[in-house]
Amino acid sequence: MAATATATRPGTGRPDAPPEGTWLIDPARAVVAFAGRSSFLAPTISARFAEVSGTVEVGTEHSVRVEVDVTSLTTGCRAYDEVISTFDPFDAAHFPAAVYRSTGVSWTEDGAVIDGTLTLRGVTRTVSLTASYDVGRHADRMLVRAAGSIDREAFGIRFDVPGVGKLVPRVLRLEIDVDVVRL
Repeated sequence: MAATATATRPGTGRPDAPPEGTWLIDPARAVVAFAGRSSFLAPTISARFAEVSGTVEVGTEHSVRVEVDVTSLTTGCRAYDEVISTFDPFDAAHFPAAVYRSTGVSWTEDGAVIDGTLTLRGVTRTVSLTASYDVGRHADRMLVRAAGSIDREAFGIRFDVPGVGKLVPRVLRLEIDVDVVRL
């Protein structure tokens, strides 16, 4: 670990890691999304998953686990959502959830570097995230934001729909923006 939960940043009084404990994701205040563009002239394609759960552990063993229901995907555009639901790029019948599990968390002055694996469509790949956090006034809630990139084709996600496939970029930015509550 780059820092321990008791180390303090010089001059700030803020610890390099959040307060120790088990933190549960508040599903009502959680967003897992991805975005990207296939070319300079193409529009930015983005979508989010509405159903998110998981935990953040801070202590001698730091860990992060985030799970999404892939059927809760929405682009915010009914027409796009209907097209996506007809060809089901996530094969939700066989793989209803996507899960990110950390394999290592290193706290830094600016947040954390999180190494882990993402399992999506039955395929597990290494994904590294950079994260930031803000602890609430009473230290009972915390906002955690993490981001990284994924290659959708490495997970077998294809968009073989005429007129749509070329708009969806191969590399997407994964964003996890969650409020967690200390148990």
